[in-house]
Amino acid sequence: MNCIFSAQKASIPLDVCKIFGEETAFLQQASNITGGVYVKMENRQALLEYLMMAFLPDRYSRNYLNLPSQDQVDFRAACFCHKKIVDIGFVCSVCLSIFCKWSPVCSTCKTKFAFRPMAPPASSSNPSSKLKKN
Repeated sequence: MNCIFSAQKASIPLDVCKIFGEETAFLQQASNITGGVYVKMENRQALLEYLMMAFLPDRYSRNYLNLPSQDQVDFRAACFCHKKIVDIGFVCSVCLSIFCKWSPVCSTCKTKFAFRPMAPPASSSNPSSKLKKN
């Protein structure tokens, strides 16, 4: 993801030509975020045509061409541990890996997180929370 955000900031489109396999949400997100082209080939015999017509033109020329577009892109994230789609997860602040469960060490970049459990709020019924008067 760091490379994708850097490419977006530098206005570099990331193009994807998916030749084999099923749709990949990560590659769709990468090309959508950076303004690139995502093409899933239906006819593998037309590889040269796909490459020349969709990926060869420069960024300026692409404004005048009718390139394939993505109508819907799934921006939900998949956890790195189980590859499941998660609605709420934990993100490593160093490498931006996403996990479905909290862990004190990132399994991707091995960063150790400082963890301080939050103290329970002091209540007025707790005798230890009252101040002693002399």
